[in-house]
Amino acid sequence: MTTCQHHRCQHQALQVAEQRCAEAKVRFTPQRKKVFSIIWQSHKALTASEIIAQMENKQPPITYRALQFLQQMGLVHHINSLNAYVGCPHALHSHTGHMLVCTKCHVVQELDPPTTLQTLTVAAKRHGFQPQQTTIETLGLCPQCA
Repeated sequence: MTTCQHHRCQHQALQVAEQRCAEAKVRFTPQRKKVFSIIWQSHKALTASEIIAQMENKQPPITYRALQFLQQMGLVHHINSLNAYVGCPHALHSHTGHMLVCTKCHVVQELDPPTTLQTLTVAAKRHGFQPQQTTIETLGLCPQCA
């Protein structure tokens, strides 16, 4: 999986989130910022329950609303296979993602392979289907768990 200077990538992710919210003229409230920060504390996918457990005021509705907002802004991805959330390292541009998900440690790495997704989009449109969002999840073991 990708390695990074973790403190630096957390800081950059927070800057991107603040920039996206400012451009969209929406508030990056303290609750949204806290949920975002919890998600970016590691590269592992976190369930809503794990996020709620780390919140100071454990109010699930607030956390779920923040998660929905962060997803809509393209700042986090929902990993369907784990029912968990992970920060988006490519949030500055609109994209579709290909997630490599470790089934053992839940580390997630996002790829952005345009040719695979373009092929899927073309095939879908040939069938009259208009994709709105595409996320591919490849499940397996990361180098540390293999």
